Amino acid sequence: MWLIDKIEDLFPSTPLAFLIYLGAFSLISVILIFVAAKVFNKPKKTTKTPSKKELSIDDLLKIAKNPKSSKADLITAIELFVQNFKIKNDEKKSFEFFEKLLNHKNRDKKIFDIFHGKVIAANIEYKDRLDKMERKALNK
Repeated sequence: MWLIDKIEDLFPSTPLAFLIYLGAFSLISVILIFVAAKVFNKPKKTTKTPSKKELSIDDLLKIAKNPKSSKADLITAIELFVQNFKIKNDEKKSFEFFEKLLNHKNRDKKIFDIFHGKVIAANIEYKDRLDKMERKALNK
């Protein structure tokens, strides 16, 4: 009998106490569900195999010529150019790339900042020609 008395003591004796027990049980249940969801739904780590294809100026030129290229694509293209290429390696394609990039419909201030700050600084022997190209694109 003493066990039954102990169990009855755990049950709420008033409607307010019952609602408090119900609310506490619901809150604990929701917290446990969220914790379980977070633990069991960890993002799977994907391993990308590095591309063996060598980046070329033609790849960047395709991005600059594509009218559907986003601002992020254009910024990535100009940053890749700064990291991997010099104008003197292929002047014709380099200037064509910059002309398409600077006159692209999705260009923005950041592209001009990178162009002016990094491209011109890294290719100082072409400064006059690059400045002229930049002014022409800005006046468009």
